[in-house]
Amino acid sequence: MAEASTPFAGWRFTGVLRTYQRQVLERLAPGSEDALHIVAPPGSGKTLLGLLLAMREGGRTLVLAPSTTIREQWARQAAELAPDPTDVSTDPLRIAALTALTYQAVSVTGDGSPFESLARARWAEELVTAGRDQASAETWLAALAVDNPRQYRSGLARRVVRLRRRLARERPETIAQVLHPNAVALLDRIVDADVDTVVLDECHHLLDHWALVVAYLVGAIRGRGGRGVVIGLTGTLPDVADGPEYENYTQLLGEVDFEVPTPAVVKEGHLAPYRDHVWFTEPVPAEAAFIRQHGDRLTELLAQVLSTPDGIRYLEERLQPADPSAPDPSPPDRETAHQPSPSAEALERALSEDLPLTRSCGVVLRALAPGHPLCAILPPALFERCTTDDLLTVLARFALTRLLPDPAARPQWLFVKRALADFGLLLTDRGLRRGRDPIETTLAFSEAKDRAAVDILRLELGGSDGALVRAAIVTDFVEHGNSRGLVGERAAGALRVYELVVSDPVTAALSPVLLTADRIRVPAGSAEAFAAAIAEDVGSAVRVQDGVGPWRDLDAPGVGSGRIVAAVSALITAGAVRLLVGTRGLLGEGWDCPAVNTLIDLTTVTTATGTPQLRGRTLRLDPAWTEKVAHNWSVTCLIPADVALDDATEHRRLVRRQGRLLGLSADDDAEGRIVRGLGNALGRGARELLAGVLGKDPRASIGALQEQVRADLRPRSLTRTQWRIGEPYRSEEREVLAVRRSSAVALIPTGRILATAVPGAALSALGVGAVMSAAVTGLVPIDPVGALVAFGCAGVALVLGGAIRPLTAARRRRADPAGMFRGAAIAVGRTLADAGRIPPIDETAITVAADGDRMRIELAGSGRRLVAEAVEELFAPPVSPRFLLRTDRADVGRSASLVAMIASLQARDLRRATLLAVPRMIARRRTDAETFARHWREQVGAGQLIELEGSRGLALLAVARRTPRVLDSAEPRTTLWG
Repeated sequence: MAEASTPFAGWRFTGVLRTYQRQVLERLAPGSEDALHIVAPPGSGKTLLGLLLAMREGGRTLVLAPSTTIREQWARQAAELAPDPTDVSTDPLRIAALTALTYQAVSVTGDGSPFESLARARWAEELVTAGRDQASAETWLAALAVDNPRQYRSGLARRVVRLRRRLARERPETIAQVLHPNAVALLDRIVDADVDTVVLDECHHLLDHWALVVAYLVGAIRGRGGRGVVIGLTGTLPDVADGPEYENYTQLLGEVDFEVPTPAVVKEGHLAPYRDHVWFTEPVPAEAAFIRQHGDRLTELLAQVLSTPDGIRYLEERLQPADPSAPDPSPPDRETAHQPSPSAEALERALSEDLPLTRSCGVVLRALAPGHPLCAILPPALFERCTTDDLLTVLARFALTRLLPDPAARPQWLFVKRALADFGLLLTDRGLRRGRDPIETTLAFSEAKDRAAVDILRLELGGSDGALVRAAIVTDFVEHGNSRGLVGERAAGALRVYELVVSDPVTAALSPVLLTADRIRVPAGSAEAFAAAIAEDVGSAVRVQDGVGPWRDLDAPGVGSGRIVAAVSALITAGAVRLLVGTRGLLGEGWDCPAVNTLIDLTTVTTATGTPQLRGRTLRLDPAWTEKVAHNWSVTCLIPADVALDDATEHRRLVRRQGRLLGLSADDDAEGRIVRGLGNALGRGARELLAGVLGKDPRASIGALQEQVRADLRPRSLTRTQWRIGEPYRSEEREVLAVRRSSAVALIPTGRILATAVPGAALSALGVGAVMSAAVTGLVPIDPVGALVAFGCAGVALVLGGAIRPLTAARRRRADPAGMFRGAAIAVGRTLADAGRIPPIDETAITVAADGDRMRIELAGSGRRLVAEAVEELFAPPVSPRFLLRTDRADVGRSASLVAMIASLQARDLRRATLLAVPRMIARRRTDAETFARHWREQVGAGQLIELEGSRGLALLAVARRTPRVLDSAEPRTTLWG
């Protein structure tokens, strides 16, 4: 701990550290010149950890927190460690050994638009540097602002973006220009008090000006000779989509030094065990009719635009472009020209030029004219089902390239433009832009999701722990403000959900309360009782407003939303309220009610910050239920498989959300595996049914999918057992790829070559033996039959002698598919390490486990994500690779043997070759690709590197796309923890 001369002399912690707290202190050495960046979930003891790190650093410390509630938590816990209460302060005028303040207290920016003012000054500096004097630069800018305000605002906006991106790296005096003088004075007072360590709690808030304030403070400390140690603590990382603000954040805190996974905190008993679930629903009748109208509109578009002779010709030209190296033919008559025979070479040329558009044109042609000759050369592995996105993409490109340039086609251009607007696509002469898609909006805020919330609650209440259920339904909005694409009389949001749950007899028995920033809504029958209970808690009068129907609004004038939330949370803890409906703005970060054990997430949030925050609301330990288990539900609305129109946004949202979370695998009860991805919410059977619905399989239905979800639902007590709380665990993540066991044989079919070469060689040997025996018996008086047998057997023996070794090797590879897949991963890892992309891999950390007809390739250690990404690309259908790896050719038999010669002739036939795409991160340099081929031959077997060049390369790519699928389609890749 700190020396006696430090501000923390005498501070002591006498408790027992948790495993991960001890690991942080052991792994992060004191006296670091870089920021300490730690990610740990709510309830994991971040406050104590931050205090212990500050005590170890020894310097006077400032803690910044996002709210007064969290600030007070720091002060209380610090006081338990400090020998003198005056060592801890929350007063900005009294800087103590440890001072806790809010970000807001030190982050007031100047009046007006400080960033714009600074950006304008930078613009003037640029003009001066270019040769103007200061006065003429200012005059020119003033004139531009009046004469061309649009150009002025655009130039100013670009400079503001650049300024925000790099301001955190500027000198303190530069940053001070955007801060309020009072904030600067406070920060200078902190620096003058010899503060040396800055602890940033919930540091994911350090976006935009908060990051700049901290940058000023740290820069000022270091400018006066201090170390300026920064300790960042957060439960969730910000999203890279935050752009310049994210760069400011990473500039201050750098990479994560230590991450405490939520499962580790659960296994140590400091958070409640949990399980994620997904409820699937389909649009209500009014919404379904709206979606079907859009489907009819799309059918009409196809009939009037792409099904015409001109539309079909456009598809033909896209799929069969002219060879630019061929001499220019005379221009044919578009109406009478004979369509040449389909050319696979031209198709591959089109795919190389623009694969996405070519693929879309191919599937659209097959949907419109399945008997067209071109359809016969479209590889099924690449040209699969025609989706709505394919149709819209082709329609837009056709309109831009064929209709827009033709004045006579203007009515048709306007028709397509208006029709695409109904799908959220804005078609202009500059191209295509995505706007708000009404189909996506309809699904995201479907009334069916509200009804699903009632179904989920009914299901939960019917379980063995139904009496203990305390639930929260969280929405994005109080009421959705945009009506485009929304169907029905009521706008989506918390008000609509509450109307449903308070009117349903089962959910109404839960005494549901609606809580927003300006509303408290309660059941009418118990309104007076709720008003009295809340009034007693907040110490202020609460009035029941007049109304009719099953609910009443409460009025609490002068009482802030924070106090109301605390009062309602107390009612939930007491069991008087068992269902709370609200928005994520109010019930997200900062709201803690340990009694809540069921979350129904009706939001659209999928960010790295918002998703874990919402799930964290249910994970606090509940003193009233020591065996608490949390259930977190996502609700997804899908278009039924029998509706041609499709939309993948809901599925993509679900995948992104679950990809942020670690949880128990939904597949096995015995192992209790913890995975990241869709597998922690849906079992394999449900994932396959979901794939059927999304793929428009006529046998698939949302009803069958939902029945599978019901069947997979496990009792909470079983979930608790599977978490194995208190047992030793390994805090390590592994990347897992699921592959088909049977595909190992398809990837290395050397035996296929031998199986045909050996009989041919044997027959040839017998023939030669017959000729020789005839010649010998003509010269030597021996039995002809005996000579035939002798010479024939000798020839066959020589043939088989040359084939035994390769036959044995092929049999061995077939008998060990796990070894083949492990060898492939090792070959990739060695190649990436040789190229300097990752550190040398620990090959013992690469394992392959059998799982029925599937096999799991598990990768641990440093560099695992890059290796997994490359292996996934290796076994996926090729898109547009530079190199292919042929895996079905090997030298068989002795080089001069008859088997070798026949096998070599067969190997030249590429029509049945097995080809894999060399991953892009390896294929960038030829030397890396050659290294990969060498490692493949060492670890797996036959491997011939082929560069795709010219017409032969295009033909090979067509063959490669027919290679059997290797990855498991239900969930090819996931992350395994523990």
